Amino acid sequence: MNVLKTFLATILLVGAFATEAAAQTFKDVPYDHWAHDEIRFLTDKAVIRGYSDQSFKPQALLSRKDAAVMMVRALKLPPVSNPSIKPADLSPSLGGYKEMLTAANKGMFTIAGNKFNPNGPLTREEMARVLAVAYGYKGSGKSSFKDVSKSNAYYKYIDAIAENGITSGYPDGGFKPSVTVNRAQFSAFLKRVYEQPLDYAIKQNGQVVQTEKTMDKAIQTALRYPGSTVHPVSNSLMTYESRPAKLADTGIKNGVLMYNGAEYQSSFSSSFFKPYLQKDGQKMFDTFVILGRTYSGGDLMETSNNKANYGDWKWYADRTFSSSGILQALNKAAVENGQKVQVYIAIPYPKRNEAIINLDGKRTANTLQAREQMVNWYMQTVQQRWNAAKFQNLVFKGYYWLNETVIHADDERLVTNTAARIHQGNKKFIYAPHARTTNFENWKYYGFDGAYLQPNTFRLDVPSPEARLHKAFIEAQVKGSGITLEIDTYSPHQINKGTPNFLLYLEYARRYGLKGQSLLFYQGTEMVYRMDQYNYEQVYEALGEFLN
Repeated sequence: MNVLKTFLATILLVGAFATEAAAQTFKDVPYDHWAHDEIRFLTDKAVIRGYSDQSFKPQALLSRKDAAVMMVRALKLPPVSNPSIKPADLSPSLGGYKEMLTAANKGMFTIAGNKFNPNGPLTREEMARVLAVAYGYKGSGKSSFKDVSKSNAYYKYIDAIAENGITSGYPDGGFKPSVTVNRAQFSAFLKRVYEQPLDYAIKQNGQVVQTEKTMDKAIQTALRYPGSTVHPVSNSLMTYESRPAKLADTGIKNGVLMYNGAEYQSSFSSSFFKPYLQKDGQKMFDTFVILGRTYSGGDLMETSNNKANYGDWKWYADRTFSSSGILQALNKAAVENGQKVQVYIAIPYPKRNEAIINLDGKRTANTLQAREQMVNWYMQTVQQRWNAAKFQNLVFKGYYWLNETVIHADDERLVTNTAARIHQGNKKFIYAPHARTTNFENWKYYGFDGAYLQPNTFRLDVPSPEARLHKAFIEAQVKGSGITLEIDTYSPHQINKGTPNFLLYLEYARRYGLKGQSLLFYQGTEMVYRMDQYNYEQVYEALGEFLN
């Protein structure tokens, strides 16, 4: 794998006049192009390049000769001295002769009728063979494609790259082995090679006890070793830390999510926040993320019930900055405790359907520009309210993207543009993706300063909680993110069942070195407040010990 980057950088430079360019500037790779993210990833890593006319030529095909030449040069394979395979259509005067001869004798390509077919396009089945042979991928014989029988000569190669997560075939259940490979498709193959670790190391007491090729196998193995952890092994392009990220730019060590939308009907007071600020003289949370999940007429997140307009967003801003609202109460508590804390304020998700109604009642067509204007208006409103409030002991650190995933191409642009605007104001931008989120690997590209993955294991009826926690902490290492610890808002009669679940969270957080890094804490609407009361002492004690 050490030579993989060199190979990939070379093979995608097919054609003269190649030049570096960011994927989003390629005139033929718009944001909604199916391989946009793959091309952007590889461009950012200096693996692929575009052309001098600012195009990428995603549909341009790769020839067998080009693939052979680049593979042999990248792998630094010496010419074969006594070749046993001598394709009849290769001659010493032909460009790339030595490389094609070497590739043929290494078994990378199929030689039919003793011909290499140098100018023939590379097919998907041949690409499978090239990758499987070059990088030693092995299969298990479990993959199944309707157009590739197990008796097919290419099955073992296709099975090998499928086993290693390089391909999953097409939605119709086929692999389409004879289809030619273009630059966009090859980019997708390459990103899959690079985005996964070389191996997963299972450690017990700090020592590697076993390695596995896939995350699922590694987790199952780890469950057999008490107290073990799983760590991704870095490849030639991606370097992984052995714990969740520090995320120093966010300024967050221990952050807590505080809900203040229509979902929270109680009032806030300075006494409410005392358990969040200190426990027995020791500081608890240094950062408070203020977010509202609902307004009186629906949701502020991306759901079918999100029909929020400017008036609804204004209602939430009014509620947040009210004289009896959450920020005033938090500031008063911080003053009384003699400590300063950071604040992030959530940005609601601007709906994608229906017209957007302005404060003056005017209806505006729902476009990306209109949604972006709504977000910009909201941030300007929040900043003005903050400036007017003059909180003594609160520091406005930045914004929290309320939605827990980024799915749509226009949302990618919206989030990216929002991040740029936030950074222009010297603020930070964070979010907390859920366990099954899409495009999580792109969070840094979108401009987020921090991402805090939710394991979503806090429900009492969740199956295999230990496996889910392992997976979340592995994903955090692979994606370079933080973690959201979670506990539900348990009533007194539920706490005995909920306590073991929460203690399991903390155990895994310790195992994986989360303490002292950067975390968010989901606690329903007021669980920490409840913890400082009778029947909750054990969980509050455990939380305080972990945070300190």
